[in-house]
Amino acid sequence: MRLLPLLSLACALPGLAQNPDFTVLDELAQRALRESGTPGAVITVIHHGQVVYEKAFGVTDVETQGRVTPETLFRIGSTTKMFTAAAVLTLVEEGRVDLDKRISTYVQSLPPKIGALTLRQLLSHTAGLGDRGSGHGRHDDSALGDAIRALPPEIVELDPGAVYSYSSLGYWIAGLVLESVTGQPFADAVAERVFRPLGMTRTTFRPLAAMTYPFAQQHEGSAKQAPRVIRPFADDSSTWPGGSLFSSAHELSRFVLAFLQKGKLDGKQALAAGVVSAMSQPHAAIPGSTDHYTYGLVASNDRGVFTLSHGGARVGFGSFIVMAPEQRSGIIVVTNRSGSTLAPVVQKAMELVLPLGPEESQPPAPTTIPEETLKSYTGTYAGGGWRITITRDAGRLVLIFQGKQYPAKPAPGGHFTTEGPLSDFVFVPAPDDSIRYLHVELRTLRKIE
Repeated sequence: MRLLPLLSLACALPGLAQNPDFTVLDELAQRALRESGTPGAVITVIHHGQVVYEKAFGVTDVETQGRVTPETLFRIGSTTKMFTAAAVLTLVEEGRVDLDKRISTYVQSLPPKIGALTLRQLLSHTAGLGDRGSGHGRHDDSALGDAIRALPPEIVELDPGAVYSYSSLGYWIAGLVLESVTGQPFADAVAERVFRPLGMTRTTFRPLAAMTYPFAQQHEGSAKQAPRVIRPFADDSSTWPGGSLFSSAHELSRFVLAFLQKGKLDGKQALAAGVVSAMSQPHAAIPGSTDHYTYGLVASNDRGVFTLSHGGARVGFGSFIVMAPEQRSGIIVVTNRSGSTLAPVVQKAMELVLPLGPEESQPPAPTTIPEETLKSYTGTYAGGGWRITITRDAGRLVLIFQGKQYPAKPAPGGHFTTEGPLSDFVFVPAPDDSIRYLHVELRTLRKIE
């Protein structure tokens, strides 16, 4: 799901009002900010290739009370991945890299198991990598290469190419390929290949550059806890390619506008059409879902409308971008509270500008599951530093995580739910139909016993 805001555009499409009333977004946004403990946000809506709503809410900093504007810079978390993917794909367009060659072709001194991976695997989250996160670390350009070359071989947890498992680490490695091939620091290479052609003059990975413009401070908060500034400011340059871009809703709209027009912006080809096409094609099925990962985006069928989207959640910030290419429409939201994306506003904005069909009714959850099937699910699954054991008890599954047991209930679509921290999971079969994986919280764990 996604987000919107500015003027109103008359449109006569099935299921849409001729003159959408965007003032309803104002009210929803204000309520969502209060209920989520989010100090500030910007919402932008694009329809038929034009910005039809762009509005800022709240404050950049609860201490100074500076007002948010559409030009305020926010850190956008994993929404960054679409920009890293776009930059890497410009090299493909130029014939300087091959998506299916080992990346050791382009980057020297990599651990052998890392060097054997391909860009196609890295950009589609099928490299089999575990995930790592670090809010704080070094700030120099050499940190990226140093971190990747120091990775242990066991970080490749699954057979490359076998199954989707979300990993920001894969984007860090793809960023190093970009750096090595261009001979530029990662941040400079993306700026030259993506930001400057699109006129995104303030968008940057560099905190010392971002803070020379009006920017939002990072906050944590909730409905029950007043938002507060998080100190110190989180940064680790080795993770920039996966989730650390600073941008504004206003400048992000330039990327969305270009993407919706096959790379054209202001009458010029700002982004190669081949890059847009590659980012629009499904490349990896996401387990337990009809969605697919492309390169840097998630391809979905949202009530009959094809959409491409990505969200971002990092220390102190949240973001979401969704695009509907056929309708040349998009919604952008940026916020300054950890993980906040103002989902109700996104949903309403989509209803205002997209010809969404009726909500699909979910099939009922199975009341019973054959004992033989339950038996095939049992075992221990590991990956990403997690170890999960699935057992049976009186005809039902029990998930054991961090020493605690959580009874699991069958849910539609082959899913199971629990009341614990891992509230939803699904089993993933191998090509021979044996159960080999457990998919939970975007990541896929291998069955080890």
